[in-house]
This record gives sequence, C-alpha cells and structure tokens, in this order.
Amino acid sequence: MVFSIYNNNFNNNFNNNNRMKSKNILFLAIVFAIVSMIGIACKKEEKAVTVDPPAGPITSTTELTSLKVTTAPTLDGSIDAAWNSCNKLTGSASVPNVTDFAFFTGESYSFTMRSMYDATNMYFLIEYQDPKESIDRESWYFNSTTKLWKQQNKYATSATDKFYEDKFAFMWPTNTVTAEYNNNTCFSTCHGVNQTLGYTTSTKHYAATGEILDLWHWKRVRTGANNQVDDQKCISIADVNNPSTTEKGEGGRGSDAKTAGGYSDNKQSLTITGTSTSVSVPKYVIPGKTGYSVITQTEIDNGTAKLITAVDANGILTYSGGTIDPTGDAAYESGTGVKRFPSIVNAGSFVGSRGDITCFAKHTGTGWVIEIKRALTTTDVVNDVQFDPTKTYMFGFAIFENAAIGHGTKTNLLLKF
Repeated sequence: MVFSIYNNNFNNNFNNNNRMKSKNILFLAIVFAIVSMIGIACKKEEKAVTVDPPAGPITSTTELTSLKVTTAPTLDGSIDAAWNSCNKLTGSASVPNVTDFAFFTGESYSFTMRSMYDATNMYFLIEYQDPKESIDRESWYFNSTTKLWKQQNKYATSATDKFYEDKFAFMWPTNTVTAEYNNNTCFSTCHGVNQTLGYTTSTKHYAATGEILDLWHWKRVRTGANNQVDDQKCISIADVNNPSTTEKGEGGRGSDAKTAGGYSDNKQSLTITGTSTSVSVPKYVIPGKTGYSVITQTEIDNGTAKLITAVDANGILTYSGGTIDPTGDAAYESGTGVKRFPSIVNAGSFVGSRGDITCFAKHTGTGWVIEIKRALTTTDVVNDVQFDPTKTYMFGFAIFENAAIGHGTKTNLLLKF
C-alpha cells in the first residue's frame, strides 16, 4: 500500500515535471527566437547606418579636402556654383598674446576655406569677416606744428592708431622641414630675438636650422592691384645672436626670385631748401587726387604722377609744373585727410618665381571673398611647396586685420586630396 501510494506519487510528479520542462523549453525557445530576431534587426540597422554615404559636402575644423575637378573655377572674387560641391574648413584665427601684437591681442576672425584641383592647378576659396576694406597704409600727412611730412605709424600705438592694409598668409612645408613644423606649423617659426642686437622688432620669424618654409603673403595695397599673392619664404637665421643687415630687418623672411614687377616705397630724402637739413618726403604725388592708396608705374610714365623735387621750411612741395602748399589745409591732416599721399609705388605684376600665385579678392562690405590659383608644381622646388595629390600637407593660416604684424593665427591644419 505504501509502495502503491509512493508509486502513484512518483508517476504524478514525473508527469508534472515533464510537462513543466516542456513548458520551460518552449518558453526558452520562444525567448531565444525573439532575442535572435532583435539581434539580427540591430545588426541590419547598424550595417545600414555604417554604409550610408554623406548626403553632401561636409564641414571640418581641422581638415581641408581638395576636390578633383575637370573644369577650373572662374577666378574673379565671386563664388561659382562649382564651389558648392567642395567640403568646407571652418575656424577662427585668433591674435595671440605677443608683445608686438599689442592693440590686436585677443581679436578673432572667423573664416571658411574650400579647395579644388585639376590636372595642373590648385584652387582655393577663402572667405573671412572684415567690416572694412583697409587700404590706408602708412599714408603721408602734414604735421602743421613741426611743418614736416610724416607717415602714419606702421605699428599701432593705440587702439585707434591703425593705418595699414588688409592681409592674409599661408605657410606651407617644402621638402625641407623639421618635426617641429609638423607639430606647430607657423607657430614654430615665431621666436623671440634680442632687440638690442639690432632687430627691428622683438619678435622675428625664422625657420629651424636648415629648414625652408613656403610663405604666401597677400597684401591688399601692394599685391592686390596686380591680382597676385606675394610668394615668399622663411629660412633660418645663420646666427641669431649676430644677424646680418638683412636679417636685422627681415629676420629669416625673404622673397622668391623675380625678374620684374613688384612694389617699392614712395619715399625719398630731400634737403630743406636753404638749409643742410635732410627730411623724408613722398617721392611721387598726383596733385589734387583724393583717397588713393598706390601710385602705379603707368601713372609715373604718362606724367599723371609728379616727381617731388624740393621741399621748403614750411613744407611746401615743388614738382615740375607746380607746388603743393599744405598750410592750413585739413585735407592733409593725420588720420582723416583725404589728400594724404600713398606710401607705395606699384611697378606691376611680379615676373618670376615670386609671381607664381594668382589671386582675385573682393570686399563685400562685411568681409573678403578671395580666390587663389597656383600650379600643383613649380620650377622653384627648393622654396615652394610641391602639391602631390597622394600626400597630406600640414599648413598654417593667418589674417591681418588692418595690421602690419598683429595677426590672428590658425595652426595645425591639414590639406588632403
């Protein structure tokens, strides 16, 4: 009887357990199927997200990707529709806290940059903020107190003492660069030098020993009229503590070779009539003209611009055919005088390696639109960057807002193809 009861209980438990196990197995199978379906769905979703291509051009804060094209853009300072297909590099060039940048330190200028290339040339489009087109570069004015002709200061002495031209610059690596450049780009070329040794400023630019950097320097007054960028270079100073005469003035900066063209200072030294005192005066003027920033060689050759041949104790200038008397004439006053004379004589476009870079710039009223063209490779392989679409290039960019040297910088940028 006991056995029968036990046997019956055993059979009942066995059957119940089998039914329970079957239910558990069925439940687990259902859960596994659901989880598997979710996993497959997630994998499909992940795969779909991964392979989706960008919808269009992208924006980067560190990389400029140059687009391969078969048709070159029209260079005129206006933005062709073709540029809409290019990726954008965006950023801000900020003026660092450097002694020589006083009265500009902390300013920041927003910019965008695009690039394309074809079988022979590189093209760049740069846009940046600038509320005013600055062309008043060291203009000649008359000091009625001293009765002397002076130039507006090159280096600002206050926040309102800014009389220069708008500029921008690129710095590129050549075949001769050091690891320091690749880490810091243009910052690696800014070194303090001892001003008591004869350098014109306390901070001069020079490359590391044996290094050569390609410097593209656009200057609104000096090169803008010729639709060019000044193709320059930066090399090491032979001995920082014993600079040559050239190094005292320029540090390690120099220019590529040219056979013609360029610009020069509209300046000469004359002896005040009836004295032995020499003073600086403008070399050429265009009598009666107002608001001009440059005198061209053509204007000199056709007689429009007049050579100043004498100056008297009252500041009266003499030229062939007349005189200019600034006495009591506010149009020759510092800062505001509309008859102030230009500081530059423009002899035309650079011919030679210094003229490798074409540039069209247009001020919109709120900023600059600038288009640049340069051959992928040049004949000056020592001093120029040679663009190879299989390589990546580290570069720096700078904006000079109405400044001789106080510039905003953006370093460690990459050009890719």
